[in-house]
Amino acid sequence: MSPLNKGSFSVRKPACRDVVSSGLLADLDARAWFDFFFNGCNRFVPIFDPNHDTYSSVRERSSILFDVLVTFGCRAAAGSLSNDYQRLHHIVRQHVSDLTLHDSEARLEGVQALLVIASYSESGAIICDIALRESLKLHLPEKVTALFSSLAVSSDANHAAELHDLIPVRVYYGLVLLDQILSLDGGKPASISLHSTSRRVRVLVAQPRRTPLDLRLFAQVELNELRASSYAAVIAGANSGEQSLQEAIDGGVLDLSMWQSEWEALIFDNLTAEDESAVFTVNLRIQHAWAILTLQLRALTASGVANIALMTESQRTIASAAKVAAERHLELLLTGAPDVPGSRASHNDSTCEKPYVARFRYAMEFVLAKNAFCVLIVLRLAILLGDPLPAILNRLQQARDFLDELSKVGMGANVSYTRILVQTIKKCHRAVEASMQAPGASQLSHDSDDGDFQSFVPHEFLFEWDFPGLNLCYIPLDWQDLFLDFGSTD
Repeated sequence: MSPLNKGSFSVRKPACRDVVSSGLLADLDARAWFDFFFNGCNRFVPIFDPNHDTYSSVRERSSILFDVLVTFGCRAAAGSLSNDYQRLHHIVRQHVSDLTLHDSEARLEGVQALLVIASYSESGAIICDIALRESLKLHLPEKVTALFSSLAVSSDANHAAELHDLIPVRVYYGLVLLDQILSLDGGKPASISLHSTSRRVRVLVAQPRRTPLDLRLFAQVELNELRASSYAAVIAGANSGEQSLQEAIDGGVLDLSMWQSEWEALIFDNLTAEDESAVFTVNLRIQHAWAILTLQLRALTASGVANIALMTESQRTIASAAKVAAERHLELLLTGAPDVPGSRASHNDSTCEKPYVARFRYAMEFVLAKNAFCVLIVLRLAILLGDPLPAILNRLQQARDFLDELSKVGMGANVSYTRILVQTIKKCHRAVEASMQAPGASQLSHDSDDGDFQSFVPHEFLFEWDFPGLNLCYIPLDWQDLFLDFGSTD
């Protein structure tokens, strides 16, 4: 690869051949990993159409996108520590460098490639904004607006939609979704703001070129817009007093519940594949539980009190509601696919028994992180709010069951978020074990050896994500007990 001359310096030319053409990978392996990507990774980055994005088509259109799909298919199949993935990921890093370094003509496939990389990368926020820059060169926001305008003025919505290519619309909303996730849950400044109601995406559900995964995409875009508005409302409510805060929470919960019921109906009406309705329904319910959990925890953060021992009755009620939502989230991870009217999916299929966990090997970084956080917060709140020991032991067993399920689907302990789960369970178990040594103990005492678990905050949650509630604690301020504890150290 000859360099580009820049006076006394030279700049590397971008790579132009894919990993198969350059002899780095056999065609048979590339096909297998490409197919593996579309076995599950495309559910977490729902910006592709399997009928359009075939092996031959992608390879012909873009060597960069082809290499990216093969690489992350390899990651799902062989693991992030495999030699094959490490070798391919080096090529992907070079592609990111090429797209950033060279001011070449923007292409839709380049935006798709960057979105996939950002979804599976620790530096996703930066790559996401690079993808946004490229999408602006392609005028993707204007294409979305043009489609909505056509649908608004045409008497035949299907004909109007057929005049527009849905692929750019899908890709742009995929970019919107990732920016929403990284800003709501990752602390990234939001780079995209929707100037219209989030419900508008529903008009795309009935258009003729949409895929089943489009429903997943559009539902999440609408959900995250609701989450953003509810966060803003609770922050404003917290500044106006407890009653205003609770009213903001109640309004957010109502909006989120309406979102869930309405999208479950949309899925039932628009999905024809036998197993899609059941799988998508589980996803919706898990996303709803996550939205409720983070809303309650954001409200606690906005109230300004982290020590549960100092909380008012109203603040403790919010903490209890967060615990219920976290428990619901964990239970949904471990339950089977719900019975959906009209669905004849076989419940002997592993993807139907626990459809969410079954696809974890394909999951993007955010999904792995948020579920590890959910387990941590379930156990933390159970202890901080003084649940009876049998209830805590039950939650601890559920956490172990979830870890076992991850092992079954190929998520080994070499994954950082799996290690966090292992550490969480061990630290909680030690705290419970110390409490159970006290004669007649019926619940975990805050005087027991739970300080290590209370203070456990994985660095990934501090530096890569912005999950609320990690500062919650229980520090009793009974002066008599304080002096007794001080004297016991002599």
